[in-house]
Amino acid sequence: MSNKTSIKELSDILKQPYTHLELGQVNDHAVYVLQFKGEYPFHSHTKDEMYLVMEGAIELRFKNQPTIKLDAHECTVIRAYTTHSPYAEKDAVVLIFKPREMFGTPTEEED
Repeated sequence: MSNKTSIKELSDILKQPYTHLELGQVNDHAVYVLQFKGEYPFHSHTKDEMYLVMEGAIELRFKNQPTIKLDAHECTVIRAYTTHSPYAEKDAVVLIFKPREMFGTPTEEED
């Protein structure tokens, strides 16, 4: 039997920007609910991840590519090894789809 989970209830729990709660898991991937506000440091990952904005708007800044702006209900995939920095001027709720092993390990900081 499946369990029902509320994105709204999880996002209401998040009080600090860039903290996350797991919404659900499918095989070795998971979906995380995050609150974005302000800037997160530039970093990269060894695997792809997808951002889906549920509320608000965000920017994804890159070292060698144009910035991508996402509004509510828009998404994009960040490819592996792409140096990026999420930013939100105001509170935003974002779902991130990524391999489960990517949280809980240090992020790769890039200069």
